[in-house]
Amino acid sequence: SSHFWIAACARRGAMELLPQRTLREPPRRRLAKALRVLLGLLVARAIYTLHRRLRVPRPLGPAAGRRPPFLAFTGSGLLLAYYHGIATYIRDHFHIDGIQLSAISGGCSTILALAMGIDLYQILLMGLHMKQWVLKTGLYLTSVDKLVDKIAAMFVELGITEQDCERLAARQQLFIGVTQCFPPQHRCMCAPGSIRELAQLVTCSMSVLPFFRTPGKFRGKYYLDGGFSAVWSVPQDQPWSEVARITCVPSWCTWMPPSMASADIQPSKFMPTEMVVLYPWAHQQQLIQRGYEDARASHDVLKARGMRELPDAPLTPWRTWARLFASIDEDALPPLSPKRSTAERSEVESRHDLILRTYSSTDLQDALKGPRLRRLGSKSSQSEVDLASGYVSSSPPGASPFGASPSRR
Repeated sequence: SSHFWIAACARRGAMELLPQRTLREPPRRRLAKALRVLLGLLVARAIYTLHRRLRVPRPLGPAAGRRPPFLAFTGSGLLLAYYHGIATYIRDHFHIDGIQLSAISGGCSTILALAMGIDLYQILLMGLHMKQWVLKTGLYLTSVDKLVDKIAAMFVELGITEQDCERLAARQQLFIGVTQCFPPQHRCMCAPGSIRELAQLVTCSMSVLPFFRTPGKFRGKYYLDGGFSAVWSVPQDQPWSEVARITCVPSWCTWMPPSMASADIQPSKFMPTEMVVLYPWAHQQQLIQRGYEDARASHDVLKARGMRELPDAPLTPWRTWARLFASIDEDALPPLSPKRSTAERSEVESRHDLILRTYSSTDLQDALKGPRLRRLGSKSSQSEVDLASGYVSSSPPGASPFGASPSRR
């Protein structure tokens, strides 16, 4: 038809008028454009990072020196084992009562162990159980609600009580970094006072699409992984110069945008595959030892940051941890339990055990049924013999973790 012929002529004339270079750009020119866009994004992120740090107050006098030590962990991807080694060294060589902690994404489980006094061996088992759950359900498009349910159930199996969460929130000791969706900004959130909300906040901090179907949700707002908006998550009233910074990348990475800062504990080797690949347990043990050794190399730096040494360090020798790690069969993992894996306990762990004995629903039910000796004689009670032998008990078969939710006496 005439309309089709007119349109074809107009299109051909327009193409003849356009320069040939605009129709087909060489691959080198397209690569240069992509690099310019990437460089622009890095510069914008660097400006945003500097802007956030300028808003952080600086210490003005000797009074600032009385602040408790503040340890900040970056996101780790799948390098949770490396952070576990660092947390193990800190627990075994320093007083952890009263220190402040922050983390993003993969660092959240390690700081929970330090702040609440959860057994580090059980935290490690939780990570291995979570790995099996992820491989079973799939790596992509994970349901946020199902993950929150899974994490909350594991918290209960570990012995975390509502009272633990309430006291941790009241102390304002632990912070988790997230990226708020609307309006877009970084949020350094204080740990909430309930198990469910804590599981939601931890899920938000690791929420990355398309691994998750939707962003995480916490108190009516949507959040993504905190690593999208910050490298270290630090509260606004915490002086940046007093933060002990911990990361899982070498120094040449942290000096570049977006971090542009030195770290106090970091590896000398770049581990990109370990960040994105679920390695078998044998390799994870090597990563734990590498984190332990890197923390040992920064022992004096941690002292300079205000960490107080234990007089009889180490609390648990490394050979004890190595023996526990060697006993783990990834294909037949032991169940999670609130029992201690080592006889030695830090002051924070002793406080958690006291809370667990005081507020556990098992104690309440036994107190209502009969004498207190019934509880002491039961298999679920915690004895010094079990502690000395490193025994880890299992939960009753078929018991729901939410069926043993804590209740106040």
